Amino acid sequence: MGYKHIEVKQVAGFIGAEISGVNLSRPLNDDEVKEIRKALLKWKVVFFRGQNIDHAAQVEFTSRFGEVTFAHPLGEPEPVAGFPQIKPVDRRLYEKQYGFRSGGPWHTDVTAAINPPAASILRAVNVPSFWW
Repeated sequence: MGYKHIEVKQVAGFIGAEISGVNLSRPLNDDEVKEIRKALLKWKVVFFRGQNIDHAAQVEFTSRFGEVTFAHPLGEPEPVAGFPQIKPVDRRLYEKQYGFRSGGPWHTDVTAAINPPAASILRAVNVPSFWW
């Protein structure tokens, strides 16, 4: 049971795969979406490297997998203006409000909602060369 429209490369033992062969900055066809969903269900976490998408493209991509929920309603910062589905996760904003933090738990889902989303989609805009 391979894939015809995307390439999927396992990146860990039981979860995690990298998907290539698609351009998330353009609308995907139904076959591509079906295969991405299949890979997500199998690998639980999937990565798309080298994609250059904006807020609108992220929401469009997300909408192909179901209803897009609002951003997490609690805490700072507020959702992105014009895109209530997107909440920035920015270490600099966190440190400005709460002080330096070297690690610890964080999350972006809304699992306490009556109908929680099936998945969270994170988009890295500025990726450090390392985390310390």
